[in-house]
Amino acid sequence: MNKRKLFAMVVLFCGPCCFAQTASNTANEKQTSPNPVFSVTVAPPDGPIRLGSSINITVTVTNISGKEIYWESDRGKDSVYKAFVVLLKKDGREVETTFFHREISGRQRPDDPREAGSGSSILLPHPPGKMFAMTIDLKRLYEITEPGLYTLDVCRFDDYSKTIVRSKTLTLKIVS
Repeated sequence: MNKRKLFAMVVLFCGPCCFAQTASNTANEKQTSPNPVFSVTVAPPDGPIRLGSSINITVTVTNISGKEIYWESDRGKDSVYKAFVVLLKKDGREVETTFFHREISGRQRPDDPREAGSGSSILLPHPPGKMFAMTIDLKRLYEITEPGLYTLDVCRFDDYSKTIVRSKTLTLKIVS
């Protein structure tokens, strides 16, 4: 099985293929805990959200473990989009996804063009407290074509606790 298919399976069944874990005392010791080591919060854009404009949300990740943790992520220009699973819904149904979203989440359609997968990841240490804030443009991920109320959920798999860490659901009002 090639790496791309394996990645798609992990994304579909376990969430994103990016992990956070705490440092262990020895190389062979693996620490586990029922509690996540990080939290994820999502903030909407300032002011009214207009149909046809960029919809830049801010995702903030905080190390809540009390210890240094290591965050693994893809390297490259679209790493922020690959770091989280983003789900935008209107009237209880997922909004139509873009080709880009389908490609990074491994949910390509039979008619989507296939591209060669490449890339690498990096593991960086983060002390307790705020780790970073990232901006995600929902228009890169979804075909948002009508005004109304939308709900947004963002999550990421935590390898340390073996749980999916979810943000609180955010409601977005998009106007004409």
